[in-house]
Amino acid sequence: MPGPRETSRSGDAQRRARLSRLLALVLRHRPDEVGLTLDEGGFAPVEAVARALAGQRGWELLTTSDLLALADADPRRYEVRDGRIRARYGHTITVEQPGEPALPPEWLYYGAAPAAAAHMRADGLRPNDRRHVHMSTTPSDALAVGRRHTPDALAVVIFARRAHAAGIEFRRAGQALFLTGHVPPEFLLLPDDLPEI
Repeated sequence: MPGPRETSRSGDAQRRARLSRLLALVLRHRPDEVGLTLDEGGFAPVEAVARALAGQRGWELLTTSDLLALADADPRRYEVRDGRIRARYGHTITVEQPGEPALPPEWLYYGAAPAAAAHMRADGLRPNDRRHVHMSTTPSDALAVGRRHTPDALAVVIFARRAHAAGIEFRRAGQALFLTGHVPPEFLLLPDDLPEI
């Protein structure tokens, strides 16, 4: 049976996870529902976001410090700059160019359902219901993302440097995450395309 400290840590972790989901919902998809307006880069003042979230049931005691601690603990997902906070990726609302333009590594990876393979071979990678295609720097990260949607996800290899050389813009949205608008099929390698040894 867990002791009081373990229960408290578990409760803190659950609360932090709930706060992260709420913050992502607001900053990626529905800022207007809590009375926020994001700038063209997806930023809003941390204090305004804290006030808006504190107006939600169950979050009345939320502080600016809570948001800053969350962003500090998860810099891959959130960015704080000059007293403003934003989600680094995953937007369904219009955000002008999240992340910084960057030369990508040789390969990037995308987690996908096997059922999407034929579509990817024909049309490449498109953002679907989001604004950008999200690519990971490792196959394991891509598979972890893909498995959120399907247990039999596959890791698609993206020839990122070749795509970049052909004029496709890549943006770094975090240490291990890149974004782009579209990756044509000629820059993809699906697991079924590998020769058998």
